[in-house]
Amino acid sequence: MTLLVPRIFQVIVLFATVLLAAFSVGSAAPHIVVDMRSGKVLSQKEAFDRWYPASLTKLMTAYTVFKEIKAGRLTLLSPVKVSEYALSSPPSKMGYPVGTILNVDTAIKILMVKSANDIATAIAESAAGSEQAFVAKMNGNAAALGMRDTHFVNAHGLHDPNQYTSAHDLALLAMAISREFPSYAGYFAVPAIQSGKRILQNHNPLLQRFDGTTGMKTGFVCAAGLNIVVTAKRNGKNLLAVVLGGPTGQERNVRAAMLLTAAFSQNQFFIRTKLDTMKPVGPVKRTPTDMRDTVCKKRTNSNADNDEDSNDGNGVFAMKQPSLDDLEAKYLKPKGSNTRVVPIVLGNATGPDPFGLLPRAEENVTSFVSNDNGAVANDADKSTDWPVVEGTKAMKVPLPAVRPTPTAN
Repeated sequence: MTLLVPRIFQVIVLFATVLLAAFSVGSAAPHIVVDMRSGKVLSQKEAFDRWYPASLTKLMTAYTVFKEIKAGRLTLLSPVKVSEYALSSPPSKMGYPVGTILNVDTAIKILMVKSANDIATAIAESAAGSEQAFVAKMNGNAAALGMRDTHFVNAHGLHDPNQYTSAHDLALLAMAISREFPSYAGYFAVPAIQSGKRILQNHNPLLQRFDGTTGMKTGFVCAAGLNIVVTAKRNGKNLLAVVLGGPTGQERNVRAAMLLTAAFSQNQFFIRTKLDTMKPVGPVKRTPTDMRDTVCKKRTNSNADNDEDSNDGNGVFAMKQPSLDDLEAKYLKPKGSNTRVVPIVLGNATGPDPFGLLPRAEENVTSFVSNDNGAVANDADKSTDWPVVEGTKAMKVPLPAVRPTPTAN
């Protein structure tokens, strides 16, 4: 009887794997699931294959900032200044005018919720003097964590053939963030932010739709497909899942929910493989799979390769058996209309200021902060036009009078 129980769990996990395979047509779809306390690998598929990270890059951007704070070179109140180069970043973006200053705390919230590429670039330039210098720190941190199949060329994750990672490496990064910087966990669980009159919702639907989700990040470019790193806690278990290459947002979300559900029920007694010591089994792909034809062939949005706001579009492959809608209903809660919103304001940056971004005391700068009250996010608030920032005078927030013309994303 004692041997029967583990066998039952194995059957459950095998059944979940079969279901996943049934609706993963056309997608290489690497994944890994890890127990965050023991480090045991509960499930994995092609975890060492290289993949394009898309906006999961921003997890390393945040980790690198946290390391700079730990080293005493920055604080959460250090300035992040929008340059002309940062503003030129393609969507997803905030579109704040050149010269706008916000602090690191606000910038990280925007990075994790809106996945704004202009703010990622502004963080890199403000923290290291240039994006190139910051990316060198990102790669140094990746090497120190043992992320051997990872290389970065930018801080935001927009597609570059020389920017790649793997499910295994992303799990190492997520574990490092959790273990080294537990006090910053809240940044990865903010469901929505309010900037001026705009409500911007987190691209990670599992925060609202999968019980126990504690955070992390999504990512999308056409070449990568739809990626997610998600952490969840149930009944004293803390799990981490990395799912790469979803043809649609729905499939990615359901796969992550199914993998986590199976893992929460899994008996770990006989599992010996651990994340930090695991080795590849079989051949490993050193050239990432390009998902463009699978994911974006039917997209008409000209910004589809850049804008994470469009990440729920339909891929080429229709799901048949089992029904993806049925699986979504089984493993995810219905989409809700009410979301907790965290207001953010521009400015409030005091330093340290290693690159002299703050205005000198003798400069008379007129600046503004938001005076809007909190609000509830809903589907009508998902547009990505430039947020209106209005209000009363405040200190240390240079905001040019001319605002950019909003562009459709």
